[in-house]
Amino acid sequence: MLRGERLRPDGKLHPMIDWADFTDVGLISTRVVLSVVFFAAGGAKLVDPMGERRALIDFGVPHRLAPALAIVLPLAELAVALALIPVSLAWFGAVGALSLLLLFVAAIGVNLALGRTPDCHCFGQLHSAPAGWSTLLRNAMLASAAGFLVWHGRIDPSPSLLSWLSNLAASGHLALLG
Repeated sequence: MLRGERLRPDGKLHPMIDWADFTDVGLISTRVVLSVVFFAAGGAKLVDPMGERRALIDFGVPHRLAPALAIVLPLAELAVALALIPVSLAWFGAVGALSLLLLFVAAIGVNLALGRTPDCHCFGQLHSAPAGWSTLLRNAMLASAAGFLVWHGRIDPSPSLLSWLSNLAASGHLALLG
């Protein structure tokens, strides 16, 4: 992240910071975090379709749609998780993540406004608790992260994770030599 040094007026060297590197770190970190969250949520829901079906009904999904959505929702979450990894699909993954998270925020918000706190089943059997304000806030924060990727990612989705890690490793080796 440091791109050399420059001489300050007092004669001391001052490191120069490349802010584009910070943006890359932010974009890559956001993609990785969202991918892990969606992979954990989708995978956990997929192995517990009955629990997911029950949670969907508790959230107000009609009984006849719940069985199909109990399969489609986790598959969509897994698709988003996978799409966030390669640079070529990252923006589409971010749009999918933002769409799902806004849907979750709306469903949680409506239920809270109606005084209901259904079991969120957000992470299937890994973690399931009544939906509350903290659930709403967590999903809103994740949605803002996905929104950051959508906003920034179409123009410059960030370097690929592998190329970024290899550049980081090469920089580390140069720093050790220098």
